[in-house]
This record gives sequence, C-alpha cells and structure tokens, in this order.
Amino acid sequence: MYTFKVEKSKVTISASFDAKEWEEGLQKTYEATKSKFKVVGFRNGHAPRRVIEQQYGENVFFDDTFENLARETLTNFMKENPKYEPVSYPSTALQAFSAEEGVKFDILFEIMPEFKLCKYTGLEFKKGKSEATEHEIEHEIGHLLEDNAEFNDVDRASKLGDTVVIDFVGSVDGVEFEGGKAENYSLELGSHSFIDTFEDQLVGKKAGEQVDVNVTFPKEYGATELAGKPALFKVNVRTVREKVLPTLDDKLISNATEFETVDAYKKHVAEHIQSMKEKQATTNLENDILDYIITNTEMEVPESLVNMELDENIAHLSDACKAYGMKLENYFASMGTTLQEYRTASHEKALKNVKGRYVLRQIIDENKIEVTPAEIEEKLKTVPYAKSNPERARAAVENDLLVDKIYSFLIKNNKIVEVDDDRNKVGCDHHHN
Repeated sequence: MYTFKVEKSKVTISASFDAKEWEEGLQKTYEATKSKFKVVGFRNGHAPRRVIEQQYGENVFFDDTFENLARETLTNFMKENPKYEPVSYPSTALQAFSAEEGVKFDILFEIMPEFKLCKYTGLEFKKGKSEATEHEIEHEIGHLLEDNAEFNDVDRASKLGDTVVIDFVGSVDGVEFEGGKAENYSLELGSHSFIDTFEDQLVGKKAGEQVDVNVTFPKEYGATELAGKPALFKVNVRTVREKVLPTLDDKLISNATEFETVDAYKKHVAEHIQSMKEKQATTNLENDILDYIITNTEMEVPESLVNMELDENIAHLSDACKAYGMKLENYFASMGTTLQEYRTASHEKALKNVKGRYVLRQIIDENKIEVTPAEIEEKLKTVPYAKSNPERARAAVENDLLVDKIYSFLIKNNKIVEVDDDRNKVGCDHHHN
C-alpha cells in the first residue's frame, strides 16, 4: 500500500510492505533469477533458495526485490493518478527494513506543477504588412543585375567595387604560413572577404604594382597559431577590373530568367517578396502571441526540466561538432566560452522553451484541439522520408499539424492589426532576433 503527497513540483510516494508481502517478493525474485546462480551439486536453476542465500549471502535477493516493489508501486500510482506525470527520473529512499516488520520506502520525483493560463483570446496583436515595397523589388532586381554584370579591365587606379586579380604570399615573423598563398585570385574590393584592412590597402593601386599589405589576424581566428598575430602579405596586382551592370530591359530578362518582359519579372519578384514577407509576418505573429502568453502566465518550472532541455541542446550541438570532426570543448574554446558558461547563458532560453511547450499543451487540452488520422495520412504524402522512417515521419507530421492548428485557433480568436514591422523587411540591412 502507499500514500502520497504533492508539494508544488515534488511528489513523494510513501510505500510499505509487511513481512508477508516482503517474503512473497523475495520468493518471486528467486523464481525469476535462480537460473543465474551456479551452485555445486545442483543443476542450473534447481538450487533451493536457502542454499543460494547461504552461498551468496542472505541479502542476495534484496536489491532486485526492492526494485520490483518500487516499480510495482510506481506503476500502480501512475495508473491511479495519471495527471502526475514525472518530469524527472524517480529515485527511491529506503526508510525502514526488517524481516519481522517488512519494508518502508519513499519514491520521489518531480512533476510540472498545475498552472492557470492567462487570458489568451479576445486580445489584440500586431502583424507586419506583407506588401512588397518598391525598394524591396529594386533590391531583388539589383541581385539579377549583379549576377549578370560584366568585368572590364581598366587602366586606372582601383576603387571600391572594382575586382582586382592578385598574387599574394603571406608571412608571420618572416615565415610563410599554410593557406597564405595564391595566384590569379579575384578579390572584390569592399566585399570584406579578407581580414582586417587587407582590401582597403589595395584601393588606389594599378595593374603591375607590388604592394606590402600589413594586417593583424583576429584574436578569435580559427587557426590558433595565427590568432591575434600581425602578418605581412606581398601582393602583386595583375589586373584591375571594373564592374559594369547591364541595362534592365526585356532582352536581359528573357536571357537571364524564365520571363520575357521586365514587367512580368517585376510582378514575379513582387509576388515572391510578398510570399516571403507573409511567412515571416505569420511566424513573428505566432512568436508574439506565444511570448505574450508565456510572459503573462505564472508557472513554476522544475529545474530538472530546464536541465533536461539544456542537456538535449548540448547533445545536438555535440553531434553537429562531430559531423565536422570537432570536439565540443574545442568548439566552445573557439567561441571564447566554456560548457558551463554556455549552460548559464542558455538557461533563460531553455526555460522559455519548456514554458512554451506546456503552454501549447494546455491550450490543446482546454480547446480539445486534435489532428485526425486522415489529415496525417494526407500530409505524410509530402514527406520524403515517410517510407524509410515511418514512425519519425508520422510523429513529426502530427506535431506540425497540431502546432498549425493551435496557432490558427489563436489567430482566429484574437484581433490582428496589420502594421509596418522592421522584422518583416526583405533585402534590407537588419537582423532578426
């Protein structure tokens, strides 16, 4: 029999089995494990229990019996109290034992405490506009012109935007280093593809000139033997080339794209930008709604759940490092941090991720949101790995469909106002958080 108490996130199950129940448990363990014991004079699995206990010690069946009773107690508890789902691995603590009195023990684990969601319908949220602006369209067309630009040799000093064809040899303290040498290398001045002020020092140079370029490698440079060190590059400027953009006309469009006219191409670009902005605006809106609910809902999250989230993130990061032949600690060293510092810095994000999952789960429960088998089957047709890994595909599809339905519900049941949103621009110099 057992009793239990719940204090916030901690569940304690107190179980007791009298001497008769303990003896029955010992006998069951003996029956299940007797074939593992070799006793001289008896065929395997036929040695009497008292003989095994004499040879291997009177407590030989104690641990397995204790584990079996604890497992049985926890199983019965979960059947009778399914809402107390463990979020940490259960541990056991022996409280008392004697052959005459039986055994008493506690099972301890953490759960996600109950919480009440804040109001999440009938509110107002802002969504970024998805119309394509003239600036965005021109920016995208600029990529097409750049891709079809011509490069003409010029007999003048180089300037930013030009491409110089160079030979170079790099050295540190007079010694050439690996990867610091090239011939006929095309470098666009102003592209920031070389370190420090390398490109700036080639501005104003003409074909045929020899230039000493002095730079300093960044402190966090990948090759640790070069990091933070000054270097000299002997550079020979072979050619200076000027970029000439083509004229935007129907001929260019028909040659460079699947469209025949400038107008048709512009229409396509506008539709593409609008589609991208709509997806981004929807994603931002969904994130804003979830952030609002998380921020305005009081919930206590067990630290074990946050640690599990961090452990999973670090495991994924470790796998990614292995794929590139890199050790996790070396990756952290290259980023100027440590595993513990990473865990500390990532704690808030991990906590938010855990909260988000429980918020969405509760919205599902409260509104009886579900995905039908037919919807899953239809979506599975679009999953490339559905045949090779059907279980994974089905789980992923069901999760995606469920998440889509949750956000559809939230958007439908709140007022959405379209506004200009800097997070929702295409072709501009800005950063997403």
